[in-house]
Amino acid sequence: MIFFYISLPLFVIFYLTLRGQTRQGPSKGALLFMSFICTLVTLYIYKGFNGDTTFKLVNDREILERLITAKSKSKEQDAIEVGRIILEVSNKEEVLAGEIYLLAKKLRGADEYALSSLAFDQLYNIFSNELDGNILAEYAQTIFLKEDRSFNGKIESILEEALLKSPDNPSALTLKGLKELENKNIDLTISLWTKALTLLESEKDKSELKALIEAVKKLKNQ
Repeated sequence: MIFFYISLPLFVIFYLTLRGQTRQGPSKGALLFMSFICTLVTLYIYKGFNGDTTFKLVNDREILERLITAKSKSKEQDAIEVGRIILEVSNKEEVLAGEIYLLAKKLRGADEYALSSLAFDQLYNIFSNELDGNILAEYAQTIFLKEDRSFNGKIESILEEALLKSPDNPSALTLKGLKELENKNIDLTISLWTKALTLLESEKDKSELKALIEAVKKLKNQ
């Protein structure tokens, strides 16, 4: 597809140029053939000047955008390719934390939690000491969603690290509250969620958390 986008305009340009310079020369068929050859030569030369890398970058961007915007005709295959992209970006020399984080965040926003978790894994493996509590909270949440809203040792470990670095992160407090509710520590759940409530900015999030707190209080009183 990328070759088509590049080659078609080149072909048209060559054809119009040759036709303008040889009005009484070759036939239309010969002009088409000459334009085709010129296009191939140009693409070959471009390929020699790092064109492969450029084509690959554009192609990877297209695959990623297809998956994120739910326009993929072969989601399973595109997901495999995005997994490859994540690993390739992570293994680059002098990779920046922001490059991997952007991938993780975009995929999380598209509800691609497995791929987002993979990106967060790579981010954590390379930059664990540099990540703040807010990013770690996102990481823990993403794994939680990937695991169909169930906890495991990895989530708990990252969550504790997130709260250690950012004790006032509302997302981390809310997730910790869920874990304590699972452990039947209802008072601690209410305490954590009440604290999170004062830190939330979205009225929608506040309303939802208030409803959860009230539901847990009723549960306690039963």
